Amino acid sequence: MTDKYSDRPYHVAMFVSRNKDNKELDGFKQRNRSFLTQKTIEELMPSFEEFAYRGVTNEMSRFYISVNARKHEVIQKMLLHYLIDKPDMSLTNIEKLIASLSMKKGTASTKKFLFDYDGDSTEVSYFIDDVAKAIGFTGDVSAYETPNGFAVVTEKGFDTRELLDKWKDVELKRDAMLFVKAQMQYRYIF
Repeated sequence: MTDKYSDRPYHVAMFVSRNKDNKELDGFKQRNRSFLTQKTIEELMPSFEEFAYRGVTNEMSRFYISVNARKHEVIQKMLLHYLIDKPDMSLTNIEKLIASLSMKKGTASTKKFLFDYDGDSTEVSYFIDDVAKAIGFTGDVSAYETPNGFAVVTEKGFDTRELLDKWKDVELKRDAMLFVKAQMQYRYIF
């Protein structure tokens, strides 16, 4: 029997409903779900929509995915060591534990950079051009809209000192979570 995901990379997905986005809502409690997956963003969308639906009326939920793929074998060894060292751990928290271990240093199998661009939206194309020049036009550069600006992702790392000196409204995140979608939960009472 073959695994239908055997040729797919592992990523960490996170669904979160934060206090920051929902502080004005009555009955709101911060929620999150983090897990290791081989599913695509499209395949994860129904799970995210279900997560958002479980919120209170007008609750804002967000979906993030790790920009870098993860090393299954390294994570598996880390999990085994963790379980041996902490035999009293509740297995009800295993999904969150695996996600946490998966984001530790040394677990990324790719080396993508994510730049969090919160500057002027009319200038983002100039920033993307500067990123492309800095990597010598030898790799892909992708831009994604986020709630506060843009995430600019490169396929590989490079020396960013000059770029970050020029662009003050940009933060480099070497192994970060990429914003995918935000969804508000609406309920209508008739």
